[in-house]
Amino acid sequence: MQKIIHITDPHFVAPGQTLYGIDPAQRLRDTLDHVSRVHADAKLILITGDLADTGDPAAYALLREILSKVRLPVYLTIGNHDDRSAFRGVFGGEGFVQTAIDLDDWHVVLLDTKDDISHFGCLDGGRFEWLEEQLVHAAGRRVVVAMHHTPGDLHVPGFRMGGMKETERFFSIVRRNASVRHMLCGHRHVAAAGSLSGIPFTASRGTAQHIVLDWEQYGKPIFVAAAPSYDVVMLDGTDVVVHRHEELEMLPVIRPGDPK
Repeated sequence: MQKIIHITDPHFVAPGQTLYGIDPAQRLRDTLDHVSRVHADAKLILITGDLADTGDPAAYALLREILSKVRLPVYLTIGNHDDRSAFRGVFGGEGFVQTAIDLDDWHVVLLDTKDDISHFGCLDGGRFEWLEEQLVHAAGRRVVVAMHHTPGDLHVPGFRMGGMKETERFFSIVRRNASVRHMLCGHRHVAAAGSLSGIPFTASRGTAQHIVLDWEQYGKPIFVAAAPSYDVVMLDGTDVVVHRHEELEMLPVIRPGDPK
């Protein structure tokens, strides 16, 4: 069994600043501390974009400093709030921020879905072709695809903007490879799960601000500061099981468990 950690939307700002009255850096620190205590046996951590709220290089430098203390391997991609050039200036490398990781009989594909001209997600500029190459490289292994944008409609009234471009092309590639078993996404700041075009997915609400699911809200979304959240993804044989960790929010205990 392989265990991976999915974190999304930390929305870092420069040191000393806050975002909507919260400290995104401290919220990610608390999350990573929890992961290190409870899930030290995980194989890796994926952080799926909106690393910085405005693409500030100082925010990326702070993120790099925090991640340098994490013992597990961490893989990053970017989202619509990020600046690819500023990210590369701090973290190094060039081109799209994407990679693929082999985990025995699983293959994890981390996609860069940032569009340089809008908040929509896209995979142009050779990213569709790269995805196809990675699915061929998987060579029969089961595949998890992780990315910032959710490639489909979550059917929430306030989410009319900021989806994915060319979703039919994306799913035509994914469906041709029957080994794609799950998709991990962020972007919407809500927790959701189901299937899109027949492919199961989970969307994590992230570690920074969260959006209230107000079904009568058609305009600007309502932000709240719920506890940071992350997902624990279990890959076992042909199965994918996703557990949502919200235990950073201290709830009243109504029956204590048995001690170890």
